[in-house]
Amino acid sequence: MFTSNIQATSIDGRPPHGEVGNSTSIFKFGSQQHGVITIETQLATWFGPAEAPLLGFVHVPTSGIAREAVVLCSPIGKEHIDTYRGMRLLADELAARGIVAFRFDYEGVGDSSGNEDAPDAMDRWRSSIVSAVDFVRQCGAQSVSIVGLRLGALLAASALEGCGTINSVVLWDPVVNGRSFIREQRAFYSISVGEDDPTDPRVSIMGGALAPECADGLTQTQLKYPFPGNPQTLLAVRSSMKGSGAITRLTSELQPDVLTLENHEAFTSPPSFYVDIPYRHIDEIAGWIDRHAPATTHTVSPTIELTARVAVTPTGDDVYELLERVGADQLFAIRTHPATSVAHTSVDASAASFGKPERGMVFFTTAIEHRIGPGRSWVHIARDAAEHSVTSLRFDRRGVGDTGHIDANNPTSVYSRAADEDALTAVAALGAAPENVILAGLCSGGWTAASVALRLGARSTILVNTILWSTRRKRSLTDAILPESPKITSGTDTTKPPLRAVIKAQLQSRLPYFAWKMLGNRGITQVPEVLLDALRRRGVPTKVILSPADAEWFRQQRGDEGIARMTRRGYAFDAVMAEVGDHPSYHRDLRSIIRRESMSVVAKQFGRAATQPIYSPPPKRSTV
Repeated sequence: MFTSNIQATSIDGRPPHGEVGNSTSIFKFGSQQHGVITIETQLATWFGPAEAPLLGFVHVPTSGIAREAVVLCSPIGKEHIDTYRGMRLLADELAARGIVAFRFDYEGVGDSSGNEDAPDAMDRWRSSIVSAVDFVRQCGAQSVSIVGLRLGALLAASALEGCGTINSVVLWDPVVNGRSFIREQRAFYSISVGEDDPTDPRVSIMGGALAPECADGLTQTQLKYPFPGNPQTLLAVRSSMKGSGAITRLTSELQPDVLTLENHEAFTSPPSFYVDIPYRHIDEIAGWIDRHAPATTHTVSPTIELTARVAVTPTGDDVYELLERVGADQLFAIRTHPATSVAHTSVDASAASFGKPERGMVFFTTAIEHRIGPGRSWVHIARDAAEHSVTSLRFDRRGVGDTGHIDANNPTSVYSRAADEDALTAVAALGAAPENVILAGLCSGGWTAASVALRLGARSTILVNTILWSTRRKRSLTDAILPESPKITSGTDTTKPPLRAVIKAQLQSRLPYFAWKMLGNRGITQVPEVLLDALRRRGVPTKVILSPADAEWFRQQRGDEGIARMTRRGYAFDAVMAEVGDHPSYHRDLRSIIRRESMSVVAKQFGRAATQPIYSPPPKRSTV
């Protein structure tokens, strides 16, 4: 066990505090004991190989006393997004029990560098796990345990040989067979999203795309046991899976402690954007780890790196990203600097060294998802835009991702006044003049982008799959956990609509347009002309990108009539009505459209031709 007499330092030896780096609320400078900085919560850092930096979060107990380090291995794709706050809650629970926890994104996943569709992605994911274990050991941990959730369990088990001695392993709702995982993901994708362009060989899963080589490797991977060193093991398994042959064999061989999970699908694959975090099960997992942690203590001193080179442009320039906490509420944010040919170290590649941004871009997420956007779209676009001298900011509003505490009694709402304030805070933190900032968002994030543009002005807005077209937000939407917003379907839904919806549909076709627009002005219904014309009058060009279902909703709301009226007044409607895709943008080809069209806006607004990044496999490294 190790004490966290943590002098959490950046690589230049200074504590990472203030607006750049980790929040001052994390560090209690006024209560140092023996020169020790007491840490209150989590610290964000880049770690791993310099050529492929990974994003991690180290959670340290407030007492500065810890007994071991636990590395948390997450799922990928949609499951990564859905379980993000739950994994963070487990890390918080462990820290509260006197155990350091380390969360991280694999290479090519989340905010880490790299591409998830690299042919050797699975080897790189396993190498990321080894790097995470190495990181906590370099901090001083002499006892290390591992938790793997879903695919993270399969990856962790296959990486154990490269991790040295492991005290305990938690297989949390594990993927036992890679072939079954790929089959289930492909079926789920096909039913929920549709088919892809057959000329693209990549294998799509919900919220991601894999190279054929990676998918083939996964199909040949099974959870192998016994584990090296025979660590203590907890198997947390769904009640519906306990009797399966794979789980029975696993239980017989490992003789693990077993935790039965109830209604766990609502956490890993919820039917809507609302994720049911399994608070009780997370508490039980944390308790099991606590009981099996050793009793001796050791010091730990993590080195925090706030800046990393995360990409290289096709012309050879470097793209750096900086970890920040912004505003009074210490929103976690990642700043992507303009690409540069000047070599920087992590020490001097700060916001100050790049000067005040002249061109900017801010991304707003949908629902309660964290900052990466659909299938990492915001990550890719931010790094693409760096080649055009654009400074970007992607951030977590309060109650989302890595901002704020997780409170079971106060779940985060999709729309709130706090979210409105956070959006304004993010734009101010970027530092560029609003008239030189592009604002982009999906669904509720698109509405936020538009509302910020109406208030502050903007260079342009990118509205993806927007369904709220009013400049006024209904009171019933504000602070509602599951707001009654328009239902967007793929056209295959045969559910009988409620009477209110039937009456509204009749009004849509029978009311004179001027009366329909009056209802839109009052926020009673959604009329595309209301929002688009308000942006036009504010002088903000707008790019609209809609999936087939969202385009149909646009037409149902008489958007075509409104555009015809605006066109007669000289308005040029810039829209892409995609032939493929879904509302949450899990569809691979729709995400490609979003990326391409977003970069076309960057090129149009900032005067340089957009160049799609040329994919080249990352440099090979030794694998596990």
